[in-house]
Amino acid sequence: MAAVNTPGTARTSRSAIRQFLKQDVDETWGSRGRIVNISSCASVTGFPGEAAYSATKASVDHMTRARALDHAKDSISINCVAPGVVATGMARGNPEDSSIHQTMVKATPWPRPRTVDDIAGAVLFLCLPQSRWITGQVLAVDGGMTIGISA
Repeated sequence: MAAVNTPGTARTSRSAIRQFLKQDVDETWGSRGRIVNISSCASVTGFPGEAAYSATKASVDHMTRARALDHAKDSISINCVAPGVVATGMARGNPEDSSIHQTMVKATPWPRPRTVDDIAGAVLFLCLPQSRWITGQVLAVDGGMTIGISA
């Protein structure tokens, strides 16, 4: 996990930035390009047994902010989406500790089941012209999990 989450994000971002720097600023889109990294609500909220995962995702958050500062002058927007628990194969497929998934579900105040479309919608928004003035942000898409303890 540590060999993928942080270095994988770093390598793909570097490759995209190299390409974007060769391009002109598109006036409609207001940038040379957009990068949307994916971290996790676990980057800001601790969960039992998830120290290594949380640390790798927190590094993605900080990398997003640092690279956004480095490349704002180049008209490259770099943001991050931090999903909460979503019913994906990865979230359901931890046979070693399914209680992690259940703990996260219980910690989410929003009652509606969450879907991958919720996450995709946030990524799409950060790629639209309407978000051209947004950079260096980590957008929690977590049904309120990171704002406090659910009642």
